Amino acid sequence: MFEKKLYKKFLSFAKKDFFICAKKFSTSLKNLKISDEILNQFFENYEKPSFLSFLKRVKDIIYSKKNSEFILKNFTEDWDFWRYLKFLQKEKVIRVKKNGKIEVRNKNFLKNIPEPQTEKEIKRKIEKKLKVKIKPKDLVINLFKKEFKFFPEIKFDQMPISQGSALFLVKKILEYLPLKRKFLFVGDDDFISIILTLVDSEIECTVCDLDERILKNINYLAKKYHLKIETKKVDISKVKKLKGNFVGFLTNPVYTEEGVRKFVKFGKENLGKEGGFGFLEVGDESIGNRFLFLQKFFSKENLIILERINGKIFYPQIELYEEDKEIKKRLSEFFTRETIEKLPKIGASLFIFEFLPQTPKRVKFKKNFYAYL
Repeated sequence: MFEKKLYKKFLSFAKKDFFICAKKFSTSLKNLKISDEILNQFFENYEKPSFLSFLKRVKDIIYSKKNSEFILKNFTEDWDFWRYLKFLQKEKVIRVKKNGKIEVRNKNFLKNIPEPQTEKEIKRKIEKKLKVKIKPKDLVINLFKKEFKFFPEIKFDQMPISQGSALFLVKKILEYLPLKRKFLFVGDDDFISIILTLVDSEIECTVCDLDERILKNINYLAKKYHLKIETKKVDISKVKKLKGNFVGFLTNPVYTEEGVRKFVKFGKENLGKEGGFGFLEVGDESIGNRFLFLQKFFSKENLIILERINGKIFYPQIELYEEDKEIKKRLSEFFTRETIEKLPKIGASLFIFEFLPQTPKRVKFKKNFYAYL
C-alpha cells in the first residue's frame, strides 16, 4: 500500500528533522544537555503521528485552497507545515509553486482520500440524487418520506436532527476522514450514512443499530442508490467489538453520562492500531457538570478532543413524549404557537476526537519553564 510506505518514510524524515531542530534551533534548549535517548522518547511519545493522523494532515495540504489552512486547522506552526511540504515534495507527491499553489503530482493518491466538500456542494448533490428540496430547519427524516415512512421510536430514545445539521455533520466527516475505508455508525436513526455515501459513493460504511426498521430502510436505500453500506443488528451493551477495524465512527447516543460512555467506548474499540477519528453528537439534557467526568473518560480512552462545535447541531420541534406537550404549554406563556414551532427543541455539541492507538508515557528530564520540548 503506497500510503503505508509513505508513512514509514515520513516517520524517518520527521524524526531526523526533529532532532536537528531540537539541537540546533531551539533557543530555549541551548543550556540544557538533552541526550539522544530522551529526544527519541520525546518523539515516540509526543511527536509521532498515527498513520491516519498523518494522512489527515497530508489531506489538509493537498486539498487546501489557502496555504494557511494547514497551520490553522491543525493548530500548529509553520515549522510543522514546512516539514510536511518538504517531505511530500521530496517524495514527488506534490509540487509547491512559488505563488503558494500546491499541485498534486501523484493523482492515484487522491483516489483513496475523500475530498472535503462545502455544505452548498453537499446540499446540491443530495437534492439532485434524492429529488428533494432541502429545508435546513426541517426534520432530517423528511428527506426520505418519498422512500418510506419512518417515525421515531420512544423506546430507543430516537429524535431526528435538522436537515441543516445533517449537512454540517457530513461536511465535518469529509473534512477529517483520511481514507475511503470503513466508517462506523454506532446507531443511525438520522440516516447520516445515506447522506454521506450519496455525496461520495466510494466511502464504505457499516451501520450498527438495534432498531430493525432503521436497518431495513438503510438497506433499501443502499441497494437503490448502489451505496457501499453494510448493516448489523447490534446491542452494544452485549457486544464489545465487530470484526475488522474502522477509520472513524459517528455516534449520537442517549444524552446521559452512561449513554455517552457506552456508545463512545464501542466506537473507539472498533478503531485499530492505525488511529482514527471519532464524532460525537451530545446535548446537555441531563448531564450538567458531569461533563467533567466525561472529559476524564475521553482521556482514559486515548481520545484527544480536537473540536467542540456548538450552534450547528439542533433538533426541530416534535412531539414524542408527554413532557413535549407540557413545555410547549409553558412556553406559550411567552410566545405564540408559530414562534414556538420555530424554536430548536434541543441544541447539541459536536465533539471531534483523534484516537491515539498508543498511550503516551511521561518523559522525565530536567528543563526550564520556557523549554519548548
